[in-house]
Amino acid sequence: MYYLLFLFYLIIGTYFVTRIPFIRKTGLSPGLIAILFVVKVLAGVAICWMSQKFYPGNDYYGLNTDGIVEYKILLKDPQEFFVNIFRSPYKNGYAGFFNSIGSYWNDLRYNIILKLLAFCDIFSRGNFYINSLIFNFFGFFGPVALFRVFTDIYKNKKWAVLAGCFLLPSTLYFSSGLHKDLIIFTMLGLFCYGLYFSAMHRPGKRRLLVIVLSFISILFIRNYVAVALVPASLSFIIAIKKRMNPLLAFAGTYAIGFLLIFTLQFFIPAFQPLKVISQKQLDFFDLPTAKTELETNKLEPTVSSFLRNLPQAFNHGFLRPYIWESGTSFLLPLSVELLVYEFLFLFMVFSHRFRVNLQRPFILFSFFFAISMLLITGYIVPNMGSILRYKSIFLPFLLVPVLCSIKIKSLEHKKH
Repeated sequence: MYYLLFLFYLIIGTYFVTRIPFIRKTGLSPGLIAILFVVKVLAGVAICWMSQKFYPGNDYYGLNTDGIVEYKILLKDPQEFFVNIFRSPYKNGYAGFFNSIGSYWNDLRYNIILKLLAFCDIFSRGNFYINSLIFNFFGFFGPVALFRVFTDIYKNKKWAVLAGCFLLPSTLYFSSGLHKDLIIFTMLGLFCYGLYFSAMHRPGKRRLLVIVLSFISILFIRNYVAVALVPASLSFIIAIKKRMNPLLAFAGTYAIGFLLIFTLQFFIPAFQPLKVISQKQLDFFDLPTAKTELETNKLEPTVSSFLRNLPQAFNHGFLRPYIWESGTSFLLPLSVELLVYEFLFLFMVFSHRFRVNLQRPFILFSFFFAISMLLITGYIVPNMGSILRYKSIFLPFLLVPVLCSIKIKSLEHKKH
């Protein structure tokens, strides 16, 4: 029964993704769009199967199970279903926006997903794989949006952009799972689409709405990602609107931002952004020890502590795991993939095309934002498996420019 239902929804989903104007404007053929969509769905199936077979009690299946509970509430008491998401069970009420434990806002990111799953259950009857398919139908808009942005920048590099947006193995895998990563990657793609085309062309009400809704979604699901978007977006807008040297605009904005962080915490004691990051690290330390645990220095909410631990954060966020320390067979191919990316990135840095990329405002947006996120991941996450998952959704921002810097004579330009 469920196999037939899954196949039915897959056919319906494939039909619609090849006909939705936003997707068709990629310029890709309907057949290729269908293939990319099916590949994403199959990646979702793979992560569902892996999580059930090898990682019992994992978050992916746990979310689906809890979503069924919400679905039952929706059927029995619709009013309670729509109201309970606004209640806080904690004594501190709605305080602690950035807290990872004992906070209404921390619970909200899960509750939002559970509410979405409850609606999916109307069509799936709670089936894990069908819910994954439905999520990936909407999740397909994320890489599509990024593809449209990068192909506007690299107009003759369609295949390189396609590979970087849709087919990076770890990004494809983790952004297709029934979890926060799928939502964040989708919203990042839509946010970048709205930001880029609003700045480069004209804002328009629809694009502004996309920016606002995607940013709010990111803020509620993974708030520190939204915070990291602010300086990158501001730098991008300044570079475009003021016609400044892009590198100067980004360097100046980030320098002022770091200076404000350093000074404001002395004048406004309640303003403690470094404490938020160090507390998130402590919250990770409180979780059960993983097989792929990394020895990680404890952060203090001071500038000196962050500077002292910067080399370790860079090492963890950018370089780990090494191929010889993959704690499980599952991590080995991902660590090999990471090593390939490192060599490709070095190739770009030492090529003349790197200077060209530094003159493109959105590429600098991608670099500054992704590097910030990988450093934050390196600071707060103490195990290799989670590091790979967390940073996977930021890899396209680094790898698309890298892939587009590789000069390969495309098939369509070959003369027969």
